[in-house]
Amino acid sequence: MVRLLISNLGHEFEKREVFDPVNFAFDGARMSVVGPNGSGKSTLIKIIAGLLTPTRGEVILEIDGARIPRDCVRDVVGLVAPGVWLYGELTARENLLFLMSARGLIVDPHRIDDVLSEVGLTHRADDPICDLSSGLRQRASLAAALVHDPYVLLLDEPSTNLDKNGIDMTRNVIDRHSKRGIVVLATNDPDEAALGEASLDLGGPAR
Repeated sequence: MVRLLISNLGHEFEKREVFDPVNFAFDGARMSVVGPNGSGKSTLIKIIAGLLTPTRGEVILEIDGARIPRDCVRDVVGLVAPGVWLYGELTARENLLFLMSARGLIVDPHRIDDVLSEVGLTHRADDPICDLSSGLRQRASLAAALVHDPYVLLLDEPSTNLDKNGIDMTRNVIDRHSKRGIVVLATNDPDEAALGEASLDLGGPAR
């Protein structure tokens, strides 16, 4: 079982409060983070992923009752977010090979094939990322988040640039992944937000 605990979490950028202290405990499968633009959804996702250190408070991830040290969080988390891009001169397959190697994992071509198939990118797997459309790049980013089979999948506006088939694929990924771990979904889309069993509303006006 995966459990996410958010305790008295707050963050500032240049003395500007991004969001009020957040307290939340979640041990389900799918959680939505909602709120107006500027309310701190992306910031919260990056803090959970271990990419940002909060100004105060903490995020705790537990797997089967064992707390994951913050310096190991990236090993159990997969992230899809705007601005998190792959190497444009490499193909989708080469990016996944590199990521597995960089994580110290055994490079498994069959795992890479499975992930590329899951996100519907097999037919363009050997094209450079820079030659792909924005929607196909989004699929490649999702593949990169899944390749190490994370316990926690963090999705920040995952339907960006996707057509209906891409949106359906993303929802299928969410359904499958939530059977193993948890999915945290930051979104302004009511249909996406409804996928969460629980919802964290950062609320308030954009700041």
